[in-house]
Amino acid sequence: MRNVIPESEALWLSGGSITSTDDFWETVADKLGRFTGIEYSSDIKDEEWRTRQGSFGFSSLKAVFERKEIVGDTKGNKVTRARHVSNQVREALDGLLQPIVIDDFHYVPPDVQLDIVRAIKDLVFNGLRFIVIAVPHRAYDVVRVEKEMTGRVQQIEVGFWSEEELLSIPRKGFDALDFNDKDGTLSDRLAQESFASPHLMQDFCLQLCKKNRYRTKQGHPVELTAPDWATFFRQRSSMTSKTAFDLLARGPRQRTDRQARKLKNGLEKDIYGVILEAISHTGPKVALTYEEIRAAIREILASDIPQRHQVIRVLEAMSKIAKKDLEGEPVVDYDKELATLYISDPYFAFFLRWGSR
Repeated sequence: MRNVIPESEALWLSGGSITSTDDFWETVADKLGRFTGIEYSSDIKDEEWRTRQGSFGFSSLKAVFERKEIVGDTKGNKVTRARHVSNQVREALDGLLQPIVIDDFHYVPPDVQLDIVRAIKDLVFNGLRFIVIAVPHRAYDVVRVEKEMTGRVQQIEVGFWSEEELLSIPRKGFDALDFNDKDGTLSDRLAQESFASPHLMQDFCLQLCKKNRYRTKQGHPVELTAPDWATFFRQRSSMTSKTAFDLLARGPRQRTDRQARKLKNGLEKDIYGVILEAISHTGPKVALTYEEIRAAIREILASDIPQRHQVIRVLEAMSKIAKKDLEGEPVVDYDKELATLYISDPYFAFFLRWGSR
């Protein structure tokens, strides 16, 4: 987006800094250089020249003086009027050629999203270009908060990296360093564990080179060998998302202890730990319906599974913790309307697969 529409050619806003409709209007007003106060003043002067003359002296000496001065008064009138910032901005946006871009639109609270969309709807119909950027599973927020926008929103999907795109990283990198991956088996395994993340793929390639004790370009082709994959991936997971996992496993603070539930592997966990283990048991998948989560809970629990309302309450609490207590992109996001849990962070998904819990 920044390559296609540079900041110099658009009004770029950050969704993370918009917590109210006033934030939206004031941010746009500031970028447009608009002012909300208007002051009118007028002055009336009533002036008159007055001359005074006189003389003084002694016997043979005499002097005459003359003094001119202004007499009168000045009257003034001043009127100040404050204009609402939204009115100022709407006037400025009507016919504006620059588009408005809101990055991380999914960070904006849903009620604020609705207010913004309704406020600019008529401007959009008049030609204003309004672009929002969001994670894939929140791509239709504009339509979901305002049904009248159905059919008036064009979605441009930027998909996850495909396996072939991920494989281009080791192919180019190993070739530049004179490393040989016979039959591409090493690269294939790394791509399978990357959860469509080029950042994970790059880190895996780096660590694989270090495991083979190569840190510089070689003068001739050398063959890379496979490490102990289980150990390799567990070591990588120790550096990713453990804090997020611990916060979600702990859940919100409460007055009473939660019921411990026994898993088939012999461990005991409360409902938060059970649900995280169930998510992990699925692979984990990066999008899980409630039915899939419930089926996974049934497969790992040795005792009775929790009720539907208990599971949903925990999923909603985890989503709230991920948004409010963790920095950056929420690692999980539960969509109540679609009854689907999304794992937004590939590092967190990788930790659920390989991390020590």
